[in-house]
Amino acid sequence: MLSAIGRAAARHACVGTNLPIRGASRHTAQLTSRTTVVVPSGSRIAARFARGFAAEAGSTRTKTATKATTKTPAAAKKSAKAAAKAKATAEKKKPGPPKKPLTDEEKTKKKIKELKKTALAGKEPDKLPITPWLVYLKERMHDVMGRDTKPTFLDAVHELSSDYKALPESEKERLAAEGRKNKVTNDVNFRNWVDSHTAQEIREANLARQLLRRKYSIQVGPTIRDPRFPKPALNGYAAYVKSRYHAPEYDGVKPSERLVRIGEEWKTLSPEQRKPFSDIRETDLQRHKKEMEAYRESAKL
Repeated sequence: MLSAIGRAAARHACVGTNLPIRGASRHTAQLTSRTTVVVPSGSRIAARFARGFAAEAGSTRTKTATKATTKTPAAAKKSAKAAAKAKATAEKKKPGPPKKPLTDEEKTKKKIKELKKTALAGKEPDKLPITPWLVYLKERMHDVMGRDTKPTFLDAVHELSSDYKALPESEKERLAAEGRKNKVTNDVNFRNWVDSHTAQEIREANLARQLLRRKYSIQVGPTIRDPRFPKPALNGYAAYVKSRYHAPEYDGVKPSERLVRIGEEWKTLSPEQRKPFSDIRETDLQRHKKEMEAYRESAKL
């Protein structure tokens, strides 16, 4: 049997000869039987193990240093990016040159642009034709303008005007019915568009349109009719006109002539005859007052 020192020597010999440990032991035993084996002392074996450990530690340090050297360019690149970003941020924070003051003309243009935006200029829904002639013009214009002869718009209108005059009454009645249908559609679309804005927005839009007309002579559309805005209170004369406007004796009379005749009737009424209409005015004033209070609250006036 080998001692502990002998077994260590066998392991060391196994490393150099690629023999299994058991084979190395048998080989050592055979050598022992033939010759005298010089077994290294314990201090020498310890020294050999120390040298092997030192070599392995040196190899590990070399690998670590290599890894550190490999990571250095990436870290440097990241640091360069951070520095560039910090520089760009600092440049953004630098105040630019002072703005040039606007001229009076530029101030006016800016004011008009803001007023048009507030006035909701050009934002109303498109309207469908409501008269028989315009309905006919819309139905036929595309076909006439699409001809190979390529007529001008004015020539196309003249041609369609002649054709419209020659239409039978039944066709004109159909066009009139289509116009009435379009009017209902226009009213619904306009009401939905108005309701999509608050009462305050519609009020500010009307004020902006009024200012554009009076101060800058710019037409951006009529006053927007807001159904939420209370109707004005009727006075005695307005109440009388309302009661007489659709009287049977005025059927077929033009609106302008109808109003003239009703006005003449009002002048002939006595104070007692006018009193019922004056009472209507007092009642309507109370209605208007309550509705205006509710409107001011909704419009935040």
